[in-house]
Amino acid sequence: MNAEDPHLSRVRPAGRAVRVSITMVVLALVTATTFWGADDFFPFAPFKMYSFSKELDGWAGSTRVEAVNEEGERFSLTERITGFRRAELEGQKGRFIDDPELLRFIAEAYENTNPEKPEIVTVEIIERRYRLEDGHQTGEVIEVVEATWTREDDA
Repeated sequence: MNAEDPHLSRVRPAGRAVRVSITMVVLALVTATTFWGADDFFPFAPFKMYSFSKELDGWAGSTRVEAVNEEGERFSLTERITGFRRAELEGQKGRFIDDPELLRFIAEAYENTNPEKPEIVTVEIIERRYRLEDGHQTGEVIEVVEATWTREDDA
């Protein structure tokens, strides 16, 4: 291609300086947060969840949130019916375990979006753990209730 081609546009020196400056700022932020940051600094974050590998032998967990309504029906509380994304819940799981009263907000979110449904009386965070050997499931599975909120606790 010829530099004199009328279909090509040239970047002016000021435009080039702006682009280089923005690139340098982004690079500096990514570098700084790699050493001194946390995942909360998104999009300039170290993404620690990707920075280490898991053992091939041990337990792998899958977290879910379940509810029991006043009619005794048990069901999963999904993003579609509560507005809470699974990743958000898993990221805050430690807070819910430390203070199960916070699960009340998930029940309220469900009830606000489903006012015609029976009221929730219990919310649980349950982790299903799969035993791994050499990175493959052995078939051994356990379920652990990690946090529970009941409406009676709210009274």
